[in-house]
Amino acid sequence: MKPIPEKQIEQIEEKLAKVLEDMKEAGGKFDVDSEFEELMFSKNETPDVAVDDIRAMTRRFGPRLMQLLGFPPANGTCRLRILEDGLQAELDVDPPAGDGKPAAVEDVRRLIGEKGVVAGIDQDAIEKAVEQGRTEPARGVIIARGTPAVSSKDGWIELISTPREGERNLTAAASLDISAVIKDQAIARLVPPSPGTPGQDVLGREIPVMAGMPVVADLGERVSFDANAGIFYAKESGRVVILKNFIDIEKLLEIKQDIDISVGHVTFPGELVIRGWVRAGMNVEAEKDIVIEGGVEAAGVKSTDGSIFISKGVQGSQIAMIEAAWDVNAKFIEQATVMAGGVVKTQNAIRSELAGGEAVLVCEGKGVVIGGRIYAGRRVEVRELGAGSGEPTVVQLGMTPENLTALAKLKLRKQVTQKASADAEQAISRLGLSAEALQSKSLTDEGRNLLKLTKTLIVLQHRCRKVQDEETAFLESMKTKTNGELDVRGKVHPGVKILIGHSTYQVQEAMSWVRFRYDPEKRRIKAIPLG
Repeated sequence: MKPIPEKQIEQIEEKLAKVLEDMKEAGGKFDVDSEFEELMFSKNETPDVAVDDIRAMTRRFGPRLMQLLGFPPANGTCRLRILEDGLQAELDVDPPAGDGKPAAVEDVRRLIGEKGVVAGIDQDAIEKAVEQGRTEPARGVIIARGTPAVSSKDGWIELISTPREGERNLTAAASLDISAVIKDQAIARLVPPSPGTPGQDVLGREIPVMAGMPVVADLGERVSFDANAGIFYAKESGRVVILKNFIDIEKLLEIKQDIDISVGHVTFPGELVIRGWVRAGMNVEAEKDIVIEGGVEAAGVKSTDGSIFISKGVQGSQIAMIEAAWDVNAKFIEQATVMAGGVVKTQNAIRSELAGGEAVLVCEGKGVVIGGRIYAGRRVEVRELGAGSGEPTVVQLGMTPENLTALAKLKLRKQVTQKASADAEQAISRLGLSAEALQSKSLTDEGRNLLKLTKTLIVLQHRCRKVQDEETAFLESMKTKTNGELDVRGKVHPGVKILIGHSTYQVQEAMSWVRFRYDPEKRRIKAIPLG
């Protein structure tokens, strides 16, 4: 079996580390070995038998073959290159052919003297390159390094990180620094430029460095500056905004671009306005209202004490999670999980999970709900529910805000666990690992890594099932809630299931303009025509 390159082994280890990190963030302690032992009734021991590396081409053929092929003897050679503007010297050593003499350390030293290399010489690297060059080529061996200049820094405005209890800082773009402050608080300091340090190249020449430039601060109307102390103060409470040399206090954070990898994840202790989209893989969180003038891709958006407004809808790819303490209003919702303590309002919902502590309203525009599941405390209103194809669509009523919070935590754990499981599976399949690596008497590095990944995958799959069981049990507990109504102000299709308390109503035939509610006397859900 051909050994897997070291680079791919490192990729496996990095992928595994990321899986474990994600699991710790979602569910606390994550010990693969102990959990694996708990899952298994017995543990099969596999002997660890080392496998010899494939010998290098020149070692396998040897000098005799060179003679048989008619090549005359040739001495080994060495070449030296000065690169990186004099900061690096690289050595190439070629092996001899036939009965030729290999290059020696003295040959390299003579070459170094001819080139004028005097600084940062690595004798150990030279000896190793020469030793390798006796039988196989040594290419690009760094045998001398200069000392690079340490660049000076221009002056800048540095935020004083002293948040009071209960306050949180914003992490956003590298060019954007924001924090919540109160009146008269010291908010930032003026940092003078740093001088930098000259360097030296491998030829012994000095590498000069330019001096840094001081920053001239541009003060907003809500900021004062003490020139003697170099400290900026807030004239009133709000949020500090530092953008290059500009500093001010704002009541509202406005980001005039997409939230993508160039901006980073955003957390803000106030109201937030995003003029673009929240792109896939990003997370946005604010304490108050969040207004998104674009849309949301496979990302996370959370308002801990406000509402969320999304002008152009959610394209979630079964990953997006939108959470608000109050309401969520989005033009459309596709393949996403949306949870609101108050009302979820949209024009269309496709294969999504919508949960509103008060209500879920899909009654503007086409008002279509196809696939997925709706949870609501008191009320659900839609124009068209389900599809002619019979795609499963579920509506469950009677959910309280407390139930909603518990469900949100379950959903997050489920999502992170499933993602971690998928990452472990991808590490196995993408790198071409196979079961051969685990066969008895042939366990290699890739085998050990595959064994580690396989154990991790088994544990993760068990956790996925466990979280799924918890979610099922939670939904079963909701069957004691019998309040709530579902109004369909258009058509409800066969395949739709309605849950209120312990009762289930399975729609068998299409109906129009109908209200579903629980009848406590008959202990079942009734369909009542709407006037």
